Amino acid sequence: MSLTYGLRYSLFYRLGQSNVNIYENDNPVLFNSALQIYEKATPIGSKFYSKNKTIANFDNLEPRAAIAYQLNDNQSVKMSYNRMVQYLQLISNTSSPTPLDVWTPSDNFIKPQIADQIAIGYFKNFHDDMYSIEVETYYKKVKNRIDYIDGANLIANDAIEQVILNGRLRSYGLELMLRKNEGRFNGWLSYTLSKSEQQTPGRTAEETGINNGEWYSSAYDKLHNVAVTGNYNLNKKWSFGANFILQSGQPVTYPNGQYHYLDIAVPSYGLRNENRLPAYHHLDVSATLTPHKNDTRNWKAEWVFSIYNLYNRQNAAAINFRQNADTGINEAVRTSIFGMVPAVSYNFKF
Repeated sequence: MSLTYGLRYSLFYRLGQSNVNIYENDNPVLFNSALQIYEKATPIGSKFYSKNKTIANFDNLEPRAAIAYQLNDNQSVKMSYNRMVQYLQLISNTSSPTPLDVWTPSDNFIKPQIADQIAIGYFKNFHDDMYSIEVETYYKKVKNRIDYIDGANLIANDAIEQVILNGRLRSYGLELMLRKNEGRFNGWLSYTLSKSEQQTPGRTAEETGINNGEWYSSAYDKLHNVAVTGNYNLNKKWSFGANFILQSGQPVTYPNGQYHYLDIAVPSYGLRNENRLPAYHHLDVSATLTPHKNDTRNWKAEWVFSIYNLYNRQNAAAINFRQNADTGINEAVRTSIFGMVPAVSYNFKF
């Protein structure tokens, strides 16, 4: 049996130079009970913090511990607990990362995210360590999860606190991995079954929260995740590799209807993240050439010839809806970033 434990103490200071808005009752987001929507509060003043003056500060203890028990020479079980604190928050209302994503540090209105995770795992070797299997299950909960109100404008917003609410997040799942560790051909097969959900309830009894205060899929929820990786060493000069990825599509929000205003079709939306992008998958292959002259020199190098997305799968980074200018019919348009990408690279070390 082995036990590993530790404690980290983290400090975070938000410093000027900047103006900080002041709101009545320290509430930058108001709820309109008549319209059942959240609205921006109007600042009643502001306070200027000069350079290096403290706007807000936080400190947290982050303990972690792990225990492992070896059943015999080939089997072991393990369990761990970990607390993590994140002081920089990502605020995004898109289904995929973009250069326009907003990162904001914790301050008077945005609290740091605090995550607690527990995990239990099992490991076993087979056939003199030629094969191994790993199984792990986990549960994580996060408080102070940032969420944005409906209709929020996140880009170039100097008062981001007016369009966000604090909620919570939970994620849990089961991970499996089967490895072949020895021989000319080696690689692994992994599968993850997981769920990631968030909840932003109303702050009072009359508030609706986000999605009526119910748990809903977070932006990075992927129920299924399969990865297959293989490597084949033909000889000392040539080796070949392949990698296949299959994942459930990310949650998105599609319009579920429309209304017309002054001959303009305006889409209406249902619950947040109740739809999904199509499944994501691609196959990558590579060939690596290692010259024989590496054996007698300190300078070692290799050439790698690869093709990303061999069968040119047009994975959807986003799906946008629009009205066709010619026919007037609504249509969905898939946006794909990368198709098939060949590449040649030269790696060296000395």
